[in-house]
Amino acid sequence: MKTRLLAALLIFGAPWARAQSTIVYAPGPAFWIPWSFGPSATLDMNQDGAIDFTFSRGPSFCTADIPSSHCEESFCAGTPATNSILNQGNYVASIPPGEWIGNSVPSNMAWSAGSYTYLYTCWDSPRYGTSGVYGPIGEQGEGYLGVRFSAADGFHYGWIFVRGQSIVDWAYETRPHHPIRAGAKPVPVLLTCLSLQRPGYLRMAAETETGKVYQVQVKTSLLDFSWSNLSFALLASGTSTLVDIPMTDPKAFYRVVEAD
Repeated sequence: MKTRLLAALLIFGAPWARAQSTIVYAPGPAFWIPWSFGPSATLDMNQDGAIDFTFSRGPSFCTADIPSSHCEESFCAGTPATNSILNQGNYVASIPPGEWIGNSVPSNMAWSAGSYTYLYTCWDSPRYGTSGVYGPIGEQGEGYLGVRFSAADGFHYGWIFVRGQSIVDWAYETRPHHPIRAGAKPVPVLLTCLSLQRPGYLRMAAETETGKVYQVQVKTSLLDFSWSNLSFALLASGTSTLVDIPMTDPKAFYRVVEAD
């Protein structure tokens, strides 16, 4: 007899965070931006084995006077020639939550490819007892980076969330050349019932909103990087929607997410 396992997840998203079943979201693990004397931290957005972005901390510089009148240290992001980060002046742009990241960008931003760019710069003056930060991400303390990376099927847009000296989480749109909202991630709904109603089918009941469309997703292992969409979507006609799923694998984990 085949064994079926169910993963039911409930995540509450902000109103602006459009729930898209075509988004792959990575909740980390978060990592620190390393010191300049060590190797850069790397990020492979879609786990295809290619490094998409690197992060490092530059060396500290101080003026020669004693006590020094100005010292600074920069945090940087790097991209291969095929990938890009949205810049605003000399620093990366901080994309407001819910804003679109895509081919069309505001007039004060531009895609920067194949080079290092500043995340932010910390400075202080031992002589005058002052300090500060340059760059939108540094001034706010956290923010979303708008990124674009190349894969076998074309360019993909995504976001990376930076807080202080760490990279927290990230996501990307699996449809090539489609924009994504900063902070957008799949929003699983609560599954309230699990039963075997007929041979070969697993019945689930999902809490839904009338008129919304939902997508059933599956993994054969919780260690898999992303979820796969089943070949059908659900149009909710009430606050609870039933779905019968054919049991074709010896083991599987399911969730239901809001679609576009």
